[in-house]
Amino acid sequence: MNQDVMGAKPTMRTKIIKRYQNRKLYDTQQSCYVTLDDIAKMIRSSEDVMVIDNKTKNDITAATLTQIIFEAEKKASQYAPLFTLREIIQNGNGSISSFLAKLGAFPQDYAEKQAQAQAESAKQAELANKASYDDVKKTLDDRVASAANVANAAKNFEEQSSTNDLPDLPNSNKSLNG
Repeated sequence: MNQDVMGAKPTMRTKIIKRYQNRKLYDTQQSCYVTLDDIAKMIRSSEDVMVIDNKTKNDITAATLTQIIFEAEKKASQYAPLFTLREIIQNGNGSISSFLAKLGAFPQDYAEKQAQAQAESAKQAELANKASYDDVKKTLDDRVASAANVANAAKNFEEQSSTNDLPDLPNSNKSLNG
């Protein structure tokens, strides 16, 4: 994972995992569903992973990794000491991130940069949605123009064939004798 804790931007080698409303996780590179354990294995093998909420397009990597840690902690044979857990609740309002920030584990401007990164992410998602709309609109405009060209070509062909002077063909009702 990137060392940058300020809302990492995906690189060419970043594996994008989409999280759907039904809580399923989809690996866009491998085109398959994955589990939290699979993502943990990716992280352990030093893969750069980014988890995106499919509906909102928000980066939810930190929340997903926190969930992985929580699940691992539930399975652990030995929990963190009770005094540490109490300390987190008392001095970090129950948030490990707040507790670690108070210990100085994060840069002082972490919260400010995190808010900026989230605002930028929302702006990029909005631009991506607008680009999609513009692409669809252009495709539809192109199709309408193409259909109009086909209709005009058919009309021109029809007009040309009706004005052609074709020789009179013999009428089978006429008598051949005279």
